[in-house]
Amino acid sequence: MEEYWEIIESPQGKTYEQLIKVLCDYSDYFYFITRKELTYDVDVLRNFEPYILEKYKTKQWANTRTKGPVATVYVIEVNDNTCKLLQTSANSLYDWVAPQLPEDLTFLKNDFAWFTSTTHEEFAGFSIRTPYYKKIMEKIEGLKIEFVP
Repeated sequence: MEEYWEIIESPQGKTYEQLIKVLCDYSDYFYFITRKELTYDVDVLRNFEPYILEKYKTKQWANTRTKGPVATVYVIEVNDNTCKLLQTSANSLYDWVAPQLPEDLTFLKNDFAWFTSTTHEEFAGFSIRTPYYKKIMEKIEGLKIEFVP
C-alpha cells in the first residue's frame, strides 16, 4: 500500500540540508530538469556534469506533462559530491527554479520515485510504500508534512 505525504512548508536552511542528506542516503539516483525556453546558471549545470548518468528529452516526468517544448532530464548519481552540490547550490527546496537552478528534483530508489517536486509551483512530497521509509521521512527535523488521503 502506498501513502502520499505532501510538504506543506518550504524546507529551508538546516531542514533543507537534512532533507537532501536523507534523500541522498536512501536513493539510488536523482534527476532534475531544464526547459529550452528558460535560462539556467551554466556553472551549476557544469558542476553536476561529471555525475550525469543519462540525459534525455521528454514531455513527461514525475508530476508533470507538458504540452509545450520538451524538457531535458538530467539523471545524476547519488554520492557525497552530488549531495554536497545539492546542499550548497540552494538554501531551500523551492530555490530549484530558473533562472538560477534546474527544476523539479526527484529522488528514486529501485526505480521508484519516492520523492518528487514541482518546484516552480512549490509542490513536493513523498510516496511511501513501507513503514521503513515513513520512519526515515519522519526523522527530518523541522520538516512540515501532511498525509494526503
